[in-house]
Amino acid sequence: MLTKLNNFIINCSTSWWKFLLLIAGQASTMGIMMGWINQKFPAASGGNLPFDMQNNLTVNQIFSQLENYTDKAFELYTVFQITDYFFPLFAGLVLATICAFSLRHTSESLYQIAKNRNLFLLLLIPSLFDWAENLNLLCVIISWPNKIELSAQLAVLAKQGKLAFMNVSFALTGILFITGLFGWIKSKVRPRRTG
Repeated sequence: MLTKLNNFIINCSTSWWKFLLLIAGQASTMGIMMGWINQKFPAASGGNLPFDMQNNLTVNQIFSQLENYTDKAFELYTVFQITDYFFPLFAGLVLATICAFSLRHTSESLYQIAKNRNLFLLLLIPSLFDWAENLNLLCVIISWPNKIELSAQLAVLAKQGKLAFMNVSFALTGILFITGLFGWIKSKVRPRRTG
C-alpha cells in the first residue's frame, strides 16, 4: 500500500497533466473551504471562522465558540469537514509530487534512495495530523452540548502537529524546488553532443 502510494507520487511527478489534476483538486477543495464557507461562516457562528482555520485555537475557545453556533453554522461546518478530508490529501500529494520532481533533477542518487524507501510519503505527515484534528473536532461537535474535553485537547494537539510538520514540508519543498528547477533548466539548455 505505501509503496503504491509512493509510486503514485512518482508517477504524478513525471506527468504534467496528472500534476495539474492534483493542483485542481487542491484548488477546488481550498476554494470551497476558504472561499464559499469562510465567507458565510462568521455570520452564523458569532463572528468566528471554522476551528480548522484558527491556528492559535485553544480548548476553551472551542467550547466558548460552540455556544454561538447556529444551525446554519453546524450545516456549514459539516460541509467544511467533508471537504477537509480531501484537501489535506491533495495538498500533501502536491508537495510530495513537487519534491519527487525536484529531487530527480537535483540528485539522482538521493532520488533513488527516496524512491526505494518510500520517503516521499513523509510529505503526507501533515495530512495525517489534519485528519486527526478533523476526527477529534467532529467528535466534539457531534457531542455538543456535552463537552468532550479529551477530544478538544487532542484536536488542539493535532493542529499544532499539523502546523509544525507543514512548516517543515513547505521549507523542504521550497528548497528542493529551487534546486530542482535549476537542475531541470540546466538539463534543457545543455548543448547536445553531435556525432
